[in-house]
Amino acid sequence: MRKIVIAGLNECLGSAFLGLTDLLALARRAIARTRAPGLSAEDPFYVVAASANGEPIRDPTGASFPVAASFEAIATCDAIIVPSFSPDEDGKPPDMSRFGAAAAWLRRHHSRGAVIAGCGSGVFLLGEAGLLDGRRCTTSWWHHEELKQRYARIDAAWGARLIEDRRVVTAAGPLSWIDVALHLIRTLCGVDAARVAADFTVGEAALVKGAPRSPTAYNATTLNEGADAFLTEAERIIRQSDSSFNAQELARALSTSERTLHRRLKQASGESPKSFIDRIRVETARMLLETSARPVKELASSAGFADEASFRRAFRRVAGMAPSAYRVWARARSQNKGQLFALRKETEIIPKMLTTMFDACVNGVTLADPDLEDLPIIYANRPFTRITGYELDEIIGRNCRFLQADDRDQEGRLRLREAIGNREQVEVTLRNYRKDGTLFHNRLNITPLFDLNGRLLYFLGVQYDISAQVEAELEIGDLKGKLMSLKD
Repeated sequence: MRKIVIAGLNECLGSAFLGLTDLLALARRAIARTRAPGLSAEDPFYVVAASANGEPIRDPTGASFPVAASFEAIATCDAIIVPSFSPDEDGKPPDMSRFGAAAAWLRRHHSRGAVIAGCGSGVFLLGEAGLLDGRRCTTSWWHHEELKQRYARIDAAWGARLIEDRRVVTAAGPLSWIDVALHLIRTLCGVDAARVAADFTVGEAALVKGAPRSPTAYNATTLNEGADAFLTEAERIIRQSDSSFNAQELARALSTSERTLHRRLKQASGESPKSFIDRIRVETARMLLETSARPVKELASSAGFADEASFRRAFRRVAGMAPSAYRVWARARSQNKGQLFALRKETEIIPKMLTTMFDACVNGVTLADPDLEDLPIIYANRPFTRITGYELDEIIGRNCRFLQADDRDQEGRLRLREAIGNREQVEVTLRNYRKDGTLFHNRLNITPLFDLNGRLLYFLGVQYDISAQVEAELEIGDLKGKLMSLKD
């Protein structure tokens, strides 16, 4: 039976803490009573409310809420939910450094395989735990800038309702505990269980696959003062504008001059008004690519770009890859997989046994998808990450040329480009650079993979680090030269 822990901390919202307890309890009973195919009549999970010391917690109004256990008494669990916190006098989430022990506890359980979820401002505790570093995440839009300022290594999505990235779930809004609870039921117990839970508890299948989204039941009407409020309001205006919207109109909407707008944006974000507008639109596009299957051309218009070409240029400049490649990369990262072979090729997905074999290889192995723009890598084995020093989420979605850094004047690159264009096998030696900038010599073998109908599916790349061999040959060459000079 699955165990879900509700992490009670002083200053969390009592409504969120009790709401999670009640919703999960009602859902558990409803699922247990259901004898639909695939669902057990037994309790599918149980819920434990816990606090740091096992004592009742208090919300900002002074109300007390009992718990069943202390954090340290939770030896194992399948998921932990952190409710929203009450804002401080400035309207910001409280200082999370005071919850250092709780943050360490979250890290420990995540390393053991638990899903860690944050609701609204509860996401900030996940940031304090370091669980958001390098991950896509979200929070209430009025806390978006504050979250980015406190935790600089995160990848925050403005306006996203719920995001899961490698067993870390973040959700926006003070009522986001509903979405989080139903999402965890779906993750732990399956779609059918989540649908039963949603129908019984809230009367709608919120965030259950195949169900329509409903509008949020809350809306923030106030903002913090200062730079955060200025940026947040600027973002809100841009996201509601059309493709003709420009810096002059943004200044007018913010009741300021263009000169002041430029100065304040430079101070707050380091960007010019045009760069700021493009980045916000690209962030909107990123969220749309992650949450829908709509064509890129439609997404460009929805994100506020005048045409597809300008959208693609801006997206590549901000995101570092093409939109179609980003969609594959985002799906791979959210599922904590490197072996996400293009999803539209279901009948051609390489068996998991084969990817296990790839991981056991000494040499690096990659797959690139010719059906996606710029031929991005969609699979890389573990040796490839060890050879290059890059993490998997820094590799997936990028063309392998990134390993050449600025060293582009290489004969092997021309041969490689010609062979790929002709769909031919080729072996070349390239000067590549690891993440730390060190040079290594890469013997790269590229083989096109076809199906029985002659359709090109992937390019298989095998990388051999031959740096030692090259250095030995250079040393032999130097010795030969010295011997020849002595002979002369």
